[in-house]
Amino acid sequence: NTGYQSAATNTGEWSAATNTGYQSAAEVTGAHSIAVAIGYSSKAKAGESGAIVCVYRNVDNELVHIRASKVGENGIEAGKWYTLNESGEFIEAE
Repeated sequence: NTGYQSAATNTGEWSAATNTGYQSAAEVTGAHSIAVAIGYSSKAKAGESGAIVCVYRNVDNELVHIRASKVGENGIEAGKWYTLNESGEFIEAE
């Protein structure tokens, strides 16, 4: 998915939801699935045994940080939205 404020959602096991749009969201609920949100001001959410990939981009949309984590590591909880802050740390998103 690449649209402005768009959403990519996937519920299958071993699946992926990928989103590149401005203020977009990627969500997965299936086991061993990955949510990838790489657009400006984007967010990702995964279920149990899933993983997320988030980025932080500056106001010029330049890539500053990228980080991945499995649910249960690095403070990432299942069913919660996450993004990266300007220091490259995961933070809970709305």
